[in-house]
Amino acid sequence: MSFASTRWLPKYGAMACLLLAMVACSDDDDDIIPPPPPPPPALVAPTGLTGTATSTTGVRVTWSAVTGATSYTVEQATGSGAFSTAGTVSGTEFTAANLQPNTEYRFRVRGLRGTEQGPFSADVTVRTQSDAPVALVAPTGVGGSSPSATSVRVVWNPVASATAYDVQQATLTGDFVTVNRVTGTDYTATGLAPTTDYRFRVRSVRNTETSDFSAITTIRTLAANTIQVSSDITQNTVWTSNNIYQLTRIISVANGATLTIQPGTRIIGGAITQGQAPPVTALIVLRGSRVNAVGTAEAPIVMTSAASEGNRFPGDWGGLIIVGNARSNRTGRVVVEGPAPADTISWGNGNADNDNSGDYRYIRVEFAGAAAQLNVELNSFSMYSVGSGTRMEYLQAIRGLDDMFEWFGGTVDGRYFVSYESGDDHFDSAEGYRGRNQFMIALQTGPRISPRPGNPGALSSEQSGFENDGCGSAAGSCAQGFNSTPYSMPVFANFTVVGPGPGVLPVRAGGDGGLGANIRRGTGGVYINGVLARWPEAAFSIFDPETDQRITEDSLNIRNLVLADNPRNFDAVGANNRFGQESKFTNNAIRTTTAAGHTLFNNVPSASTPVTNNFDFDWRPATGSILATGGTGTTFPGRIPQRVTNFFGGTMQSTSYVGAIDPAAGTEWYAGWTRYYLN
Repeated sequence: MSFASTRWLPKYGAMACLLLAMVACSDDDDDIIPPPPPPPPALVAPTGLTGTATSTTGVRVTWSAVTGATSYTVEQATGSGAFSTAGTVSGTEFTAANLQPNTEYRFRVRGLRGTEQGPFSADVTVRTQSDAPVALVAPTGVGGSSPSATSVRVVWNPVASATAYDVQQATLTGDFVTVNRVTGTDYTATGLAPTTDYRFRVRSVRNTETSDFSAITTIRTLAANTIQVSSDITQNTVWTSNNIYQLTRIISVANGATLTIQPGTRIIGGAITQGQAPPVTALIVLRGSRVNAVGTAEAPIVMTSAASEGNRFPGDWGGLIIVGNARSNRTGRVVVEGPAPADTISWGNGNADNDNSGDYRYIRVEFAGAAAQLNVELNSFSMYSVGSGTRMEYLQAIRGLDDMFEWFGGTVDGRYFVSYESGDDHFDSAEGYRGRNQFMIALQTGPRISPRPGNPGALSSEQSGFENDGCGSAAGSCAQGFNSTPYSMPVFANFTVVGPGPGVLPVRAGGDGGLGANIRRGTGGVYINGVLARWPEAAFSIFDPETDQRITEDSLNIRNLVLADNPRNFDAVGANNRFGQESKFTNNAIRTTTAAGHTLFNNVPSASTPVTNNFDFDWRPATGSILATGGTGTTFPGRIPQRVTNFFGGTMQSTSYVGAIDPAAGTEWYAGWTRYYLN
């Protein structure tokens, strides 16, 4: 059929036209035009809008993403005020800054796509943080457990804005005492007695602000494994903190052996029988051997009575005795003080001033001074010819029946010593001792300590803070009498030595007891940046012509002291065998005051106030205290700098203050590891 023919059009016209169009298009598919794409969905308002105050001037706003949105406009308003644009972001969060504290702000958000703007979200209202501090509250959730027989771990919930926490500890019937300040939310108390209930409480700290204490939690320590030590230690040995070590006699570390004692370990004397003399037990480190007893402030090593807390007495056991190989000024055979077998151990004729007898840090020696007979008591810490290679720091003696720290010759240095309630002198040196010591605290109060019934030991009748001699006798093994060499030339710097006031110590006709410092028998030395307070006889006395000669030689230097609350500060003019008259020290920056001794410090009881069990001393100078100034400043004067080099790896610190504690100290160096006990 010819399309040109038109005979059929009237009958099939419409169909023919459609057919013609189809045929025409079928020759070229490229001429087909696709339909237009559907339009994008309309932008919707963001949902899930939330806001959080991040500070007193900042707010963070977040929301859920909107399909198709490429960015977002955030608007803000104050209270009921009009909205204004705060910013445009590509993500789903925005931080507003430079706002006003404690103010309500409203925020809303809408999505953007090119020039298209979606609807705004619902408003969210956020109040910025207040610039007033949040109230400091007591910690909650205080609890804990006993991981070992001698330790307790205490935990609590954090408190908002607290920067630290004070932890206090007490036995069931004892007074609370602050044992540490920590920045975390847990604390481990160590050196505790086994199978004993301890109470703990915690308070929050923010700078100088403190909260109330938390509720008290009571935790019982585990039962201990007590090891009886009955044989000398002649090979390298380790004592661990999960055991208690009970000395059954005087135990020697001998034969070149090293005894290592872990932090937190507890060592006790022999078993106590009521009404009988305690057994004489002690730990002696013999020449050539060592003890490495390195505790920590959190886990001190404790050497103490076998009796329970509340039933302990001075002289319940012996103490720690160290025999080294440094020089002294004694000749011939001289033996350790104390009962047998201590009195068979020779300590003289040393020849190695740098001898090393070990490492002793963070140790408490409690209720020491055992005696087998009258006037043959042991000391808490006894150092015989101990050399400068030995390390001794952070040591406390409390309620010892004889001297607390005593040096017989030697060159060992020390620092950070505490001595509370002695039966004799707190710091006693003689026989050519030449070590240097800094930062020392001693306290003597009334009534005087006393041994348990049945103990043959007795208190000294000439008790002082310091008692320092050249050589101990005018003849015999002191070959040149009080001029025997090497001279005793100790350095004692930054000491706080406080006596009991009047009416406690016995009065001596010769005036050689009740002294802050009894300096005699040809000793030299340096006493500097210290305080001697509240001693019933005098602040200090200098006995014997040979000692006076040391002043002339500039070998005895006493300066930059505060002498406080003493009936007499210097030796009286014309006093028999006394050479410490005030006229000899007019250029030595020695200041005196009649202010009550306890007022010099932040928290020390007065002479008439009994010190309570676990008393929390604050030995920092009180506001306005004379102790805050008057030290030597940045450099020691005269020849002293030559004496204080190579002191614990550096040079001994010269201070602008006097006494043992820096007035600016945040945490005192004795905090946490020391204690004050009555029994």
